[in-house]
Amino acid sequence: MPALLDRMEQPLMDIAGALGQQPHLNAIRDGVVGALPLVLIGSLFMLAAQPPLPRQEMLDAYAAVNVFGHPLVPALLAAFRVLVGLIAIYVAFGVAFSLARRHDVDALSAGLLAVAALLLINGVQVATVSGAVKPEKFLPMANLGSGGLFMALLLGLAVPEVQRLAKKYHWEIRLPDGVPPAVGRSFSALIPGLVVLVPLWVVVQLLGVNLFGLLNTYLTTPVLMLSKNGASVFVVMLVIILIDSVLWLLGVHAVAILAPMAAIWLLNITQNGVAVEAGQLPSLLNTRETLQFFIWQGGSGATIALSFLLLRARAASLRSIARVGAIPALFNINEPLIFGVPIVMNVTLFLPFILAPVVCLTTTVLAMQTGLVPVPHLVVPWTLPGPLGAFLATGGSWQAAGLSLINIILATLIYTPFVQVLDRKMAALEAIDASE
Repeated sequence: MPALLDRMEQPLMDIAGALGQQPHLNAIRDGVVGALPLVLIGSLFMLAAQPPLPRQEMLDAYAAVNVFGHPLVPALLAAFRVLVGLIAIYVAFGVAFSLARRHDVDALSAGLLAVAALLLINGVQVATVSGAVKPEKFLPMANLGSGGLFMALLLGLAVPEVQRLAKKYHWEIRLPDGVPPAVGRSFSALIPGLVVLVPLWVVVQLLGVNLFGLLNTYLTTPVLMLSKNGASVFVVMLVIILIDSVLWLLGVHAVAILAPMAAIWLLNITQNGVAVEAGQLPSLLNTRETLQFFIWQGGSGATIALSFLLLRARAASLRSIARVGAIPALFNINEPLIFGVPIVMNVTLFLPFILAPVVCLTTTVLAMQTGLVPVPHLVVPWTLPGPLGAFLATGGSWQAAGLSLINIILATLIYTPFVQVLDRKMAALEAIDASE
C-alpha cells in the first residue's frame, strides 16, 4: 500500500496543480463562491418565511402576521426570489469579472456585458396583468435563476475571451492619451460588446432560437437527473467522496479537482429552494449541504469521529493532537488532524478515511430517497456542526439532525479498531523513546 500511494502521489499532485492554475475553472469557482453569500442571505429569508414551528396552528398564525400593515411571509419570500431567484445574473457577472482579471482586460465591462447578454437572450415578455389598463412588459425570472445557471457560466467565460481577442488583434477604439481612463475603457469595450450582443440578438430575436431550451435539454436536465435518481446520485456522490478522500490521503487538497462541482451544487440547492418556495418537496441530493452535514462531518473522511476517539488515546502525542484538532473538527476544519496525526500517507487510517464517508453516504441516500429525512434546500455556513447544519439546511428537520448524529456514531464505530491499532503503535514508540 505505501508503494501504491507513492506512485499515485506525484501524478495526482501534477493534475491538481495544473487544474489549480486553470483560469476558466478558477473563474467558475470565483463566480459561484462570490454568489454564495447572496444565496445564504436568501436562505435566511426563506427560513424566516417558513420557520420550523412544531404545529400547523402555529404556522398558520405566523403566516397571518402583518408588519406595518403588510403580510410578513410574502415580503420575506420576495427577498428570497430576488436573491436566489436571480442567481444566474450574479454568477454571470462574477465569472466574467474573475476571468477578465486573469486575462488582464477590463473586468467591470466584462461583468456588465455578460449580464447584458444574459438578459438579452432571456427577452422581454408582454402580458396583461389583472386590473391593468394596458399590457405590461416584464422579464421572466425562470431563466435568470437556477434554470439559467449554466448559460450564465458560458456567457461569463465567453465575454472575457472575446475581450482578450479584441485586445490581441486591436479590435478596439483608441482615444487620445489625455482622455480619462474610465472613458477610454468604455470605448474599448464597445467593439467586444457588439461582437457579443449583436449575434445573440440575431439568433434569439430574429431566428427565434431558444438557447436556454437547448442548453437545458442537453446539459441542465441530465445533470438534474443525475442528482435525483437514487442509483445515479449514489454513484456520482461516491465518485466525489473517493476523489476527495484519496487526494487528502496523498496530501493534495481536492478543491482544485472538485471545483467544477461547485456550480452543480449551487444549481441543485437553489433548485431545491425554489421547489420548497413553490410548495413542492426538494429532491436533488447532490448538494454541498448533503455532503457537508451528513457525510463530511468534521471535514473530509468524517473526521469528527476520529477527533473524539483520539481524545481518549493512550499515546500522549495523539491526545495532544486531538486537543488541538477537536474544536476545529467540530466546525468541519480538519487540517490539524490530517497533517498532525498524520492522516496523510497513513496506511493504518487509509481504509476508515474512505469507508466512513461511504457508509454515511449510503445511509443518507437511503433515508432521503425513502422520505424518512428531507433533502437540504437552504444554504447555511459550512462551518456549522453537522447536526445543527443538517437541521437548518433542511428548514428545521429533527430527523435530519438525527441522521447526522447516527452517521457520526457509525463513523466512530468504523474508526475505532483502526485508532486502537494506531494508538498501540504510537504508545509503543513513546515507551521506547522514554526508556532510551
